[in-house]
Amino acid sequence: MLDRETDRKLCSDIHDTLGHMLSSLAVEKLSHWLKLCKDVLAATTDVGGAVVFEVEKDEEDSEKKDEMDDDTMFTGLGDDDKSKPSVAPRWVTRVFAADCLCRIILLCENVDKAHFDLATARSTQAKNPKGDLLVLHLSDLIRMAFMAATDHSNQLRMAGLQALEDIIKKFASVPEPEFPGHVILEQYQANVGAALRPAFSPDTPSDITAKACQVCSTWIGSGVVSDLNDLRRVHNLLVSSLDKVQSGKSSSSQLYSESATTMEKLAVLKAWAEVYVVAMKIKKEAEAKPAKPVGRGDEDEDEDDLGADVLPPDSLIILVQPELPSLSRLWLAMLRDYALLTLPAEFSSQLPPDGGAFYTPETIDTARLHYRGSWAPVLHAVALWLNSTGFGVNDNQEDVSSTPSKVPSTFQGGSSSTKMLDEPVKDRMHLMLGVSIEFLCFPRPEEPIEHVMSCLQALSTLLETPCAKAHMAEDQLLAVELLNVLHRLLLTRDPPAVQLQVTTVVQETIRAALDHLQQQRANRGNDDEGEKDSLTTLGEGGDTGELVPGKSLVYAAMELLVFILVRHLPQLNSRVKESPSHAPLRPQRLPDESARLVANTVSILAELPSLCSPAAALQGLKTIITSPLTREESIQTQWTTLVRSTLASVLEYSQPEFYLLVFFIDESRSDMDEVSMLTAITLFLLSASSELVGVIVLQKGCMDRFRNALNSSDPWVQVRCYQLLLSVFQHSNRALSTPYIHALAPLMVEKLKAVERSRPGTAAELQAVQEGIRVLENLISMGEEKNSEYSFT
Repeated sequence: MLDRETDRKLCSDIHDTLGHMLSSLAVEKLSHWLKLCKDVLAATTDVGGAVVFEVEKDEEDSEKKDEMDDDTMFTGLGDDDKSKPSVAPRWVTRVFAADCLCRIILLCENVDKAHFDLATARSTQAKNPKGDLLVLHLSDLIRMAFMAATDHSNQLRMAGLQALEDIIKKFASVPEPEFPGHVILEQYQANVGAALRPAFSPDTPSDITAKACQVCSTWIGSGVVSDLNDLRRVHNLLVSSLDKVQSGKSSSSQLYSESATTMEKLAVLKAWAEVYVVAMKIKKEAEAKPAKPVGRGDEDEDEDDLGADVLPPDSLIILVQPELPSLSRLWLAMLRDYALLTLPAEFSSQLPPDGGAFYTPETIDTARLHYRGSWAPVLHAVALWLNSTGFGVNDNQEDVSSTPSKVPSTFQGGSSSTKMLDEPVKDRMHLMLGVSIEFLCFPRPEEPIEHVMSCLQALSTLLETPCAKAHMAEDQLLAVELLNVLHRLLLTRDPPAVQLQVTTVVQETIRAALDHLQQQRANRGNDDEGEKDSLTTLGEGGDTGELVPGKSLVYAAMELLVFILVRHLPQLNSRVKESPSHAPLRPQRLPDESARLVANTVSILAELPSLCSPAAALQGLKTIITSPLTREESIQTQWTTLVRSTLASVLEYSQPEFYLLVFFIDESRSDMDEVSMLTAITLFLLSASSELVGVIVLQKGCMDRFRNALNSSDPWVQVRCYQLLLSVFQHSNRALSTPYIHALAPLMVEKLKAVERSRPGTAAELQAVQEGIRVLENLISMGEEKNSEYSFT
């Protein structure tokens, strides 16, 4: 009917009818429907040769020649006089059959994963000979895709390439049970290469070449190719297409529109980007594996024989490497085009009047659609290239000071040969961050999740470089904006993979800020003693401990990370518990993905206090310890245990040998950390005294830390110790304060007596003596009047 019917509405109804039948019956009658598709696709011509197409004997013989197009042919069915000539399906029908093939693959995937497991399929068929699974028909699938992809009908070639890409994606990881370490698609490497080769001929339409480039990148990135020669053949197809891109717009073929040329060139760059991303991933994984020990014995020889057909891990990157100088320039040019094309309409005056690197002013509207489908893998590839080359500073100066004639002038961005080297670095940084943040702010609902992942992976890769870390740390408002954008992203896109990648970006951002803060502390640590007070104001919160929303990186990170925790552990949200409709749920084990995500989130949260000044970190500690929620009777026992174990951890962290380690790592932090620890200990004693009274081990540990501080050679540490001890001595709970007075007051008296023999030599030493005297004066006023004289002596 599809071959004869000219009514478009009726043809659409036929498509719908067959589509519904396919959805209902295809999986159960797999062999039947695959044979139908195969028969239709096989009834075509290969280089003018006739192919027989079987028809029903009761088919009406009223076909008319004028209903046939150029692809229609008659063929005799043997010498039987009763047989009637039949019409081979027109290209439209064959395209529909190829689409049905793709639909069958999707239906099988949604019904049962066993359709893509050869071992399970063979086992099932052995138990039930009538059992039918898709993986058993892989050779027919490959043959059908090959026939369609190499047909002379352009529309059918497109459908065939799409079917081939679907087959590669679905079956690339299916293992071959008889050959461990191999996959079932390896035996079809030659078929895939042969199906792709015609699409790269000079007279091939741009859309077909563009699709073939996509299939090439999918095939190379699938990891199926185990033969180096087959890999080179497919790689050479991409190299030939890259030559067309570099030839420039003026020399491109005039057979097709400028818009089609733009689509083809962007597809080529996207394919190369995907291949480069896979190559770098393979290289990174290979570098992370431990070196293989020298083999000994027969077992090692067997292993070597088993892996003889496996490509070396650097095979792909070696093939890509020669093209990187030109690819990097073209990728950057494409991203600049994309950045300009995404500007709001009110900034249209900033668009180049002569067009961009790969589009003309006349095709700007259609070009936007092509760029929108290609930019994400290119962004990821550029981030990897910048990471591996030190942000391109070691790259050929040609792409910094000048632009090759084959790349339009818009790539330069107005740069000149006298431009400083750090300016191109900043330009690239702004380009990458601008494109990423603009996309993540408002990702369109129809945007594939792969684009979101590519963008996030590009950001995390970018932030691994020293250049990007320094840039992000120096501009804290930019870092805050990035985290706010990521927070909004999680409100609309919440797959675990996206959330996990978001935490990776957050972690890199926090580490960049930490590195910057440590460098500041190291620089100030070389100043005079009088400047040591300034170390306490470094970090967020300064000397007040206040974190300002909208300006604080720590606050932005807390918002995002707590959101993730509450998403996976809703019981953390007190508002949910207070809700009348809330029903207590039994604790359940988190899925592996969620557990990993929660672990990453908690590890990042643990790093945030290091970004704060002591005042901010200690203010947070005090807020937690003094929270009214901790006084609930139902959790009192657990809370007491938690407070004691936390103080024990603080005491362990503040041991003298730890400070010796810190001193060797960073001299500027040793004194400040000691004072911060004393302050933290004092907070526990003052705010959680009831939980700590009578715990001798903790009491002794706290006294030892104060005793070490009183004997410190640093007068500034002594000053803070006296001040903190005074607050402990004055505590209203005498059961807490009295042991500290008895243990430490005599030592203070001895320290002050020693002043008679060794006078203060600096202002800091004098201040320490004055603070000690003030503590003793307060002790006298605290004691009973009849014991005052005795207490002083």
